[in-house]
Amino acid sequence: MSEVMRFYYEGEPEPQMSEEWEAFMNDPDRFRGYPALPDPEDITAEELLEQLQAVDTRSVRDSNDPLLSVPPEQIDPPVEDTDPPTVVASGPEKDAAGVHPKAEIWAVFSESVTEARMELKGPDGSPVAGTSQQENEDIAAFLPEQPLAVDTRYTVEVSGAKDAAGNVMSGPHTWSFTTGADVPTVSGFEPGRDATDAPPDIKVMMTINEAVTDVQVIIKDPSDTAAQGTLSSDNGNTLWTFTPAAPLAASTVYRVEVSGAKNDSGNVMAPYTWSFTTGETSPTEHKAAG
Repeated sequence: MSEVMRFYYEGEPEPQMSEEWEAFMNDPDRFRGYPALPDPEDITAEELLEQLQAVDTRSVRDSNDPLLSVPPEQIDPPVEDTDPPTVVASGPEKDAAGVHPKAEIWAVFSESVTEARMELKGPDGSPVAGTSQQENEDIAAFLPEQPLAVDTRYTVEVSGAKDAAGNVMSGPHTWSFTTGADVPTVSGFEPGRDATDAPPDIKVMMTINEAVTDVQVIIKDPSDTAAQGTLSSDNGNTLWTFTPAAPLAASTVYRVEVSGAKNDSGNVMAPYTWSFTTGETSPTEHKAAG
C-alpha cells in the first residue's frame, strides 16, 4: 500500500478485532482513506488488517495523538516573534559621575542578538576611537583605544542589534556618564572596616581598581608601632597582601594605611585607611592553653 493513510476518530480505542475493523471501515464519520485504499467490499476484514499492519506506522496518526482531540480550526498557529531586542542593563550606569577613565563600557540585551553596534561620543558629539564587539550572545562592549579624558561627559549609543527572528531594535539606545580623575583607589579589603575578632595571624589584603606599583602598606597598633612584614601582589598588580612577620597582638585595634599606589599614567592614589580589632587569644597563647 503506497499511499499514506490517516485515521481520525474521537473517544474510541484503536480497532483490534475483525468486527471492530469492519465497523470502523463502514463508518464514514470515522474513516479517512486515500484512493489507493481497497474498497471494503473487495477485501475481507482480515486482509485489510494485514495490510494496515504493513503500513509504516510513522505515517499513521492514532487516537493517542493529542492534536486529534482538538478540531483543526481550534489549533493555535505558531506564535510569530515580532518583538525587537532591547537593552536591559548597561555600564557605566546612566548619569554616573566619577567614572574611572578606564572603566568598562557594555550593554546587555533582552535576548541573543547579532550585528549590535556600540559607539562612544565626546561632549561635542565626535566619535571616540575604539572597537565595538560582542562579548557573548546578549552582551556588547566598546573598547576605547586610549583611556578616556578625566572630568568629561560621554554618551554611549547602541544600535543595529538583531534577534534570530530578524527583528532589529526599534531605535538607538543612548545614555551618558561623566568620568572622574584618573587615580587608583582601594576597591576592597580584608579584614573589613571595624571588623572584630580577626585572627592575630591574619594576612591583610586590599584590592586596587587597576594595576599599580609603588604600593605602601603600614599596620600600626594604638602606640603607633608599625608591624613588620612583607608585601606581595597578585592578579596583575591589583591584589596586594601584607603578611605580618609575627602574629599581631590579641584584643588590639590595628590601623591600616595604604598609600603610594601609582598607575601607568603616573597618577598616585590618595592615602586610604581603615581599622580592625584582633581576637582575644593569640595562636601562641591558644597552643599553650591546650
